Amino acid sequence: MEMTPRFRLVSIALRALQMTLWGVIGGGIFGARFLAESFRDRRISKSAALRALARAMRLTLEGLGATFIKVGQIMSTRPDLLPPEIIAELVQLQENVRPFPVTEVTRIIEEDLHRTVDELFDDFDAIPIASASVAQVHRARLKGTGTSLAIKVLRPSIVRWAGLDRSIILAVARVIELIPSMRMVSPVECARQFCDAIARQLDFRREAANNLRFRANFAGDTYVVFPRVFEDLSSERVLTMEFLEGYREREFATVGIDPKKVAGLGMRVFCKMTFIDGFIHADLHPGNIRFTRDNRIALFDLGLTAELTDDDRLMFAQTMFYMANGMGPELAKQMYDLTQHRADIDYAAYEREISEYLTRFVNQPFGEIEMSVAIGKFFDIYRRYGMRLDGRYTVLNVSMMVCEGLGKKLDPSLDITSEAKPFLTAALAPLMKSGAVATS
Repeated sequence: MEMTPRFRLVSIALRALQMTLWGVIGGGIFGARFLAESFRDRRISKSAALRALARAMRLTLEGLGATFIKVGQIMSTRPDLLPPEIIAELVQLQENVRPFPVTEVTRIIEEDLHRTVDELFDDFDAIPIASASVAQVHRARLKGTGTSLAIKVLRPSIVRWAGLDRSIILAVARVIELIPSMRMVSPVECARQFCDAIARQLDFRREAANNLRFRANFAGDTYVVFPRVFEDLSSERVLTMEFLEGYREREFATVGIDPKKVAGLGMRVFCKMTFIDGFIHADLHPGNIRFTRDNRIALFDLGLTAELTDDDRLMFAQTMFYMANGMGPELAKQMYDLTQHRADIDYAAYEREISEYLTRFVNQPFGEIEMSVAIGKFFDIYRRYGMRLDGRYTVLNVSMMVCEGLGKKLDPSLDITSEAKPFLTAALAPLMKSGAVATS
């Protein structure tokens, strides 16, 4: 039902009040937890404060609902920015979100698919196998065939709540943008992009289309698999997929998966998406990645994607090429040209800092290079010089960090550069041929 303007204003006011109250509750949780942690440690420590803050953050974000749970999920993928105490707590938001009642699940399925659950499925498991910020997943068996299914159902009223949250977040961002020192960050633009990203995840028809596109892009690759969508059993709020049996790294020994065989798969998938296809899974975190018994990678939750133009792909490939080859001045100039600047900078000092850090980075053995960490350090330099990078680079950095981190965890000796090289070479082939990229 469409809200009247007056009812919408009242709803926004009540939602803002709820946010304020949850902020107060979060502060109380932080204080109580900090005292408990400090008492346990017998001293006031930084670690105790961080554990208390992490707990309060997670509970506050969870209490505020899907929009803010998504904030926590994104934060949990940034170990370059946040300490491990906070990451360890926020990572629980990736899957362990409180489920909603199965009666609501069946109501939504039956309203959208116009048949009862008993008419559609031989079995339907009332207990969800996963519960996330915007949806939860139930296992079922298709009527008559026994095909094992995963039924993803959108949370009730989430579209309305996300709309209210959008209004409040944008209002707060407009206030923040009045602060001169914050204008360079473009809080309104960032808030709008973030809210748009959430809105794209609230229509499963979009995820179904993304699924088809990823399956087409990787049709010739045996090392990655995406769940098949049953379009006739899917809608805006219901997504029916084949059930893929996937495992986490802690289960590898039990099911016979070889860690070394699958270690580089995430980086291979990322590189193909980025350098070849220009169509990227923009919500990569460990909760959306599994491995199959036949040593393949399975990717889920395809609602949030990013698309790169040919120029974007070439620019990112160039950046990686300059980094891998220690070409400091070239890297500094390219990134200067790609960024917005708060004011004139000391370009010589900026170029020198980029080149000096790059020298330390490229002198590491290939197997020890962590490209995503290096990119994070470069981002720090850009920020210090008042240079603002396009949001697409953030998506790429987060995705790379997750894939690389998982690969290194499975095989510490993994040579990321070797995994990326074939894709990087293919992306740069046109520029290499024309001489537009220097090779040394």
